[in-house]
Amino acid sequence: MKKPIVVLGIGELGSVFARAFLKNNYPVYPITRETNINKLANTIDPELILVCTAEVDLQNALKSIPKQWKDRVAMMQNELLPRDWEVHNFTNPTVISVWFEKKKGMDSNVLISSPAYGKKAQILVDSLALIDIPARTLNTKNELLFELVLKNIYILTTNIAGLSIETGATVNDLRNNHLDLMRNVSSDILKLQSALTGKNFAEDELEKGMIHAFKGDLAHQCMGRSAPARLKRTLKLAKSFNLPVPTLKNIANQVF
Repeated sequence: MKKPIVVLGIGELGSVFARAFLKNNYPVYPITRETNINKLANTIDPELILVCTAEVDLQNALKSIPKQWKDRVAMMQNELLPRDWEVHNFTNPTVISVWFEKKKGMDSNVLISSPAYGKKAQILVDSLALIDIPARTLNTKNELLFELVLKNIYILTTNIAGLSIETGATVNDLRNNHLDLMRNVSSDILKLQSALTGKNFAEDELEKGMIHAFKGDLAHQCMGRSAPARLKRTLKLAKSFNLPVPTLKNIANQVF
């Protein structure tokens, strides 16, 4: 009998992972707002704890992880970087950069393969494969960092650029008709990612990765519901580092 897996946050993506784990013969324990997590920690010994909350709820979720579970935590949020988990004293957490969507009433939409790193990464990859979602393991922390920054560049560039172009614009429209805007936004985002990580990244490699993701779903709309909140959050972070982000400020002046 396999050890259970705890899924903290049973939203759309959490439900996908839960189904994948069940297919892989892992018992699944969901944690909702009603769950007494400390009581649960005293009754089960899980294989891993996958945190599936929204980005804005991540810090509170990570704070709630009981001490005895800190050596087997996995995360999958957008806008995720090492600084988000390093303050919580986890032991080698597992991280997956999710490149599939799940919206209410729709099946999962895969853009590209989702890379995962950490000691529980293979469980995520094997489980997702059972529900036809491609994922792969990474070999180093540096590879993971690049993948996280790439996902952040994709999410933030498409969402924020989408605020300044026509409603319903797709990533294909962005690439073909608004290339300068795409590059100016992504350049501002990259400045912030470098400040947040203390690392430099190859801008051309990130653009190549972003275009590859575009090709996974050319009809994908740029602007999601959370785009305005993402822009506000990004500007606030940029201000905390005194970073010049002129394109983001211009878009904010149009929107707010």
